[in-house]
Amino acid sequence: MARLNRKRSKPPFIKYIFFTIVFLSIAGYGGWQVSSQIQAAAPSSNYEVNLVSTLPHTNMQKEIPQKYDGKTRKIAYLTFDDGPGEYTNQLLDILKQHDAKATFFVLGPNVNLYKDVAKREVNEGHYIAMHSMTHDYKKLYGQQTFLPEMKESQQIIQDVTGQHSNLVRAPYGSMPGLNKALRDQVADAQLKLWDWTIDSLDWKYNRVPLNQSVPAIVNLVVSQSTKDKEVILFHDIHAQSVQAVPLIIQKLKEQGYEFEAYDEKERLKKMTHSLLSIYFPNRC
Repeated sequence: MARLNRKRSKPPFIKYIFFTIVFLSIAGYGGWQVSSQIQAAAPSSNYEVNLVSTLPHTNMQKEIPQKYDGKTRKIAYLTFDDGPGEYTNQLLDILKQHDAKATFFVLGPNVNLYKDVAKREVNEGHYIAMHSMTHDYKKLYGQQTFLPEMKESQQIIQDVTGQHSNLVRAPYGSMPGLNKALRDQVADAQLKLWDWTIDSLDWKYNRVPLNQSVPAIVNLVVSQSTKDKEVILFHDIHAQSVQAVPLIIQKLKEQGYEFEAYDEKERLKKMTHSLLSIYFPNRC
């Protein structure tokens, strides 16, 4: 009777076969996963880097902190209107030397004239935005060609550089020319408008010797740079503007400023989501 109550056990060799099959299945599945991850990544001798590189891009994005060690980041956005022009390559050399990025508000016809320069702006990490086709106040605001000209310029930028831009700067500033009807058109076209916080007034010094105009531009910009974020207006079609830039970068760096270009993804948060309500009487 004792033998009848004893639970029968499986033969030892069956157990070994069973566990062997399970082990090989698990190992094979895990190996397939790792292999597929490695193939999806760029060739590298660093195994962990390969695995990290397969993560979705959105999981790897990190916002730059606006505060560090208790201090708020100070950002100066160098912006240049009316180009590209004969001095733009020189300006790009300066920006590269100082590891500074900028935003260029270009005229459509000038992009066609200086295609290689426009491509270089994009290739070196700067941002190109629209500044119209004609820069003609009466046409843009009196005849309301503002939006058509921006759209035409947008297409030229796309064709020449491959960059799709949604940022515009109104010639002569957004006020008072850009009335409510035109602002509504800009918003409906999903374009973002960017004015400035500091006007370098560089355009005023076309007939002033460089040894006088450059210090004047530098002093004006540096003395007015007081906020954590400044958007500074220049024109890269003027020699005095370009020659003032390295001195301005040096002095603003000493004040703790960093230099960034407009970011389409970030959209500069509050800065580009609304029009500046300040009236700018100076030319741009």
